[in-house]
Amino acid sequence: MKIPGIIVVSSSNTKPKSLIKLITKSQEIKEASENPGLIKHPWYIETKYYTAEVNFLGLENDFPRSDDFNNQIEALIIHMDTNKDAGLEDLSKWDIFDKDCSLEVKILVSNYCNSTTKITKSKALEWCLEHGFEFIELYPLPSNSYEDEDNMSEDESFEEKGGVERIIEALQSHTWPNLVMKEKDKTKKSSEKKLQGEDPFPVEDLDEFAKLFAQIHTIKDSLGGMATSERKQYAEQMVTAFWKAIGGDEEELFDV
Repeated sequence: MKIPGIIVVSSSNTKPKSLIKLITKSQEIKEASENPGLIKHPWYIETKYYTAEVNFLGLENDFPRSDDFNNQIEALIIHMDTNKDAGLEDLSKWDIFDKDCSLEVKILVSNYCNSTTKITKSKALEWCLEHGFEFIELYPLPSNSYEDEDNMSEDESFEEKGGVERIIEALQSHTWPNLVMKEKDKTKKSSEKKLQGEDPFPVEDLDEFAKLFAQIHTIKDSLGGMATSERKQYAEQMVTAFWKAIGGDEEELFDV
């Protein structure tokens, strides 16, 4: 099986190579021998449940890509300059990947984003929701630094991963096509299913659930600017979406 790829590009002064070094914690980042100008770096993912090998592919300019190359791309990471007025407009340069590749993970990254940057966090989140990206700040302000801290509920203020750790978590949450489940976990899950008389979790449902889970941070951030009634309605929609993703019938949610 071909090794899946993660495209890393930038619309800022931060080079893709620098972002790949930050994520992989590796200094040995080299150009791909088959494509001069393309940075290629293998990354081995190991979680509690599976292992997988992927390639980080960093490029500064698009180049003629074969169908074989495009078919290997599963994720896209874009670095944006939030201190530039045209920061969001500059992202259109990379729309080509959405058209040519079947992207399952899309992440928009900035160094930081707040009320003082030219691209505010609300604008960045609005763009991400419209285009299906998750927004991650590399160096976010502590949660208690935001002006609306007093308006945050107890549920909204819980500890979350941010920065590079969140990028890694988002990539680990994806169902990579070449992942290898760890044997002990496969055995444990199989035994649990048999005891409960359940069928194995359908692959298509797992894929849909993974897509929704990858968007959970962006969804949570977007709720902050909504009225209480709007937030309740949006939350109900998300519960329904997650319920369907695990094979539930929508009518069961309203079965009193």
